Parts: sequence; structure tokens; C-alpha cells
Amino acid sequence: MRLFSIFSVCFLLFFTGCARYSAADEVNEPSGTELSQQLLSEQKAGRDAKTAYETLAELDPKKLVAELNNKNKKLAFWINIYNGMVQYLLAEQPDLWESRNTFFSEKRFTVAGELLSLENVEHGIIRGGEAKLGLGFIPQLFPGKFKRSFKIKGGDPRIHFALNCGAIDCPPVEIYEPATVDARLDYRSKTYLTKVTEVDDSEEVIRTTPLFSWFRGDFRAYDGIDDFLVHFGIITEEQKSYSKDFKDYDWTLETDVWAED
Repeated sequence: MRLFSIFSVCFLLFFTGCARYSAADEVNEPSGTELSQQLLSEQKAGRDAKTAYETLAELDPKKLVAELNNKNKKLAFWINIYNGMVQYLLAEQPDLWESRNTFFSEKRFTVAGELLSLENVEHGIIRGGEAKLGLGFIPQLFPGKFKRSFKIKGGDPRIHFALNCGAIDCPPVEIYEPATVDARLDYRSKTYLTKVTEVDDSEEVIRTTPLFSWFRGDFRAYDGIDDFLVHFGIITEEQKSYSKDFKDYDWTLETDVWAED
């Protein structure tokens, strides 16, 4: 009897974890993408973004699934959501930064009827359902209907140079559009890495961001960190043999940093 109960619980978890929202025949008006951009553009202009914030919460998830029907649409929407919510929450309550772990892990905002945390969005959706501390090698178990419906399959390592978590070492905030997000993520990756990476030929060492260390498994799509750096012209093929020194990350609070290029 006990074995049957355990099996039943496991089956229920598996079943619910596999469920997804079915796509509606129409999309939300205004669209989720437009609202995600509005959430950021209002803040960039110094205006109150409350209307966009509240309307995002009321979106129909089935209509949002219908809208976000390819990877670029999902990337643009969810990066905007993450960056927009960070800016919005810290503008409203800057003291939230005093406990960074809680700031990222606690569910504080709603999108399409789902109460979410920043970690839910980053790891569960944008990174494709990766465990927070799994270095990009361990997937989340039983992610739930919402995450399964919206997660970006396979993730995309370039997002680490586009997501702004509110710290001084984060990349600037850009407002992404589906039509150009692929090219802009290339640009953001190259720009950020050019700024933070130092190559010392005399000591044969590459000094760069610890983002590579924290999420090393995410870069398998480019055959690893070295090839990612080569791909974006940060190092040469010959320099791939150099050792890597990951710098400290400056977690000093700095918001309202907008991309101007």
C-alpha cells in the first residue's frame, strides 16, 4: 500500500510536470511583447510603469503561448520581463537589495496569472529549465505547467550578457524586439566581453567574468567557454590553451543603466 502511494505521488508529479498550456487561436491585446517593452520604456523615460506591470499580470497564458511561438519571441519577451522587473522592484523598494538571495528567490510579480520570482524567470524559463546551482549541467525536476509552456528549449548562453540583475557589473539594459534579438544578443555578448576580458600573453592567462564559471554548462552550445570567446573575437585559437582567471563580481547596487548603443 505504501509503495502504491509513493508511485501515485511520483506519477502525479510527472504528469503535472509534463502539462503545458495549449495555444489559443488569438493573442493578447496589447501583446505581451509590447507590454514587456512598455515596462522598460516607461522606466527609461522616468515615467510610472505601473500600468504595464499590472497588465502583464492579467495576460491570458494561452494567448501568450500563441504569441511566443518561436525562440526569438520568447527571448525578447522574457529578457525584457526579467530586466524590467528588476528595475521596477528596486525602484519601488531599493532596500530589497540588502538581502540579494531573497530578492531573487522570492515570488514578487505576476505574469499571465503566474506568481513568479526572478529566479523562476532566469533559470526556469530563459535558461531552459536549468537548476540554479547546477552550473548548467543539471535540469530542474518537475518544473510545472507554466515553466514548461514558456521555457526556452536549450537556453542561450548569450543571455548572460543581456540580463541585468541590478549590480554594477551587469550589462546595460536594452529593450529587445523579436526581429532583432538574435543580432543584438551577439552584439551585447561581444561588447560586454570586450569590456571585461583581459588577455595576458606573457603569463598565458585570460582574466574574465565569473559568469563563465557560474554557468559553464550553458556554453556547451558553442563547444565550451573557449570556443565561445573565439566565436566573438575575444581570444584567438592559439590563446584557447591559456588558463582562465575569473574575476570577482561587483555586486554594488546600480540601477537605471540603459544601453545607448
